[in-house]
Amino acid sequence: MTSAPDHSPPQAAGWRRWTTPLDLAIAGGIGVWAILEALLVPSNSPLAQLAFAVAISAPLIVRRRFSGAVLLVVAAAFVLHAATAGADATFNPFPSLLVATFTVAERIDRWSLAALLGLVPIAAMLGAEELGYFGSPGIELAGTLFLIFFVGATWAAGRIVRLRSLSAQNSAAGAAQRAADAAASERRRIARELHDIVAHSLSIVALQAAAAERFVDRDSARARVHLDHTRRTAQSALDEMRHLLEVLREDEPSYEPQPGLSKVPDLISETEAAGHPCRLRIRTSEHGDELSDGIALTVYRLVQEALTNARRHAAGSAIDVSVDCSDRSAEVTVVNGPATSRSSTGVTAGSRNGLAGMRERVRLYGGRFDAGSTADGGWRVHATLPFGDVE
Repeated sequence: MTSAPDHSPPQAAGWRRWTTPLDLAIAGGIGVWAILEALLVPSNSPLAQLAFAVAISAPLIVRRRFSGAVLLVVAAAFVLHAATAGADATFNPFPSLLVATFTVAERIDRWSLAALLGLVPIAAMLGAEELGYFGSPGIELAGTLFLIFFVGATWAAGRIVRLRSLSAQNSAAGAAQRAADAAASERRRIARELHDIVAHSLSIVALQAAAAERFVDRDSARARVHLDHTRRTAQSALDEMRHLLEVLREDEPSYEPQPGLSKVPDLISETEAAGHPCRLRIRTSEHGDELSDGIALTVYRLVQEALTNARRHAAGSAIDVSVDCSDRSAEVTVVNGPATSRSSTGVTAGSRNGLAGMRERVRLYGGRFDAGSTADGGWRVHATLPFGDVE
């Protein structure tokens, strides 16, 4: 019978791949004790006694790597010595058997094999007793129970150490997986933020640049106004993107406040500057203005993305924006009419990632999201974000 393969982490190069300082100390201590007893106790066969001392101590050096084989070697050496030694050979290798038993229980993965090997020390001790190694042949019940108790307790201790070690490894692996999931979630969040920033800001830049291009020859003052909007929008987008990228690079970033309800009017101003008549209504209850940062940011991003879609697909349309915050939820509604301008602004149709992003944001808060056409050919976005009672 051979030991099961050892799945423990590999040791360092050299001798540490085979043993550890602790194994050397245990094997050395038992070996010194056995050799001293072999030398100090008179015997008719001192060489056999010395060979036996080495046989039951030296294999313990590699007990972790070959746990089952070490136990079998020690037990076999003991039984062989008991069968061939004289009556004066009284050295008891019980400590070596206990160390090997503990190692088998702690190192071997398969429970049945570990349990079967755990019976080997008991069989070896009882066999040596029958051979008269400890005196007159014969097995006493009390001695057998004592033997079973100590071997069983040692085996159980080794198994407990193994289970706790595996539990610690699983906990570490679980913590690593949770950290990886958190990092992936943060990357997805940042990706949504970047999508919103790029989609919103670039659509404004494209519209304002197109407007400036139309007026550059006819009305330079008006063209400068559009160019100024383009510059400020681009700078704002660069600042926000730079902040998000700094979050990715820094170990302990300093987070700036995220946009919330107070920044929604700025979105309306940008959209009006792009040629869309807009109407904004924000209603808050007694506690409705105490939104959490996450809810407030989600409201802002929903309005931002809805306005971006309206500018992309319904140029010049009128837009109504309503944000209604109660004690239990925040309700966002953005409705735009059909396009009133057919001028080309260079803004291409989207990939529907915007709607998917809005739906995902609302889902994270357990809310409801709807988007679809209106009867007059426009588009309506509606979302409800529940957040419970405010104490």
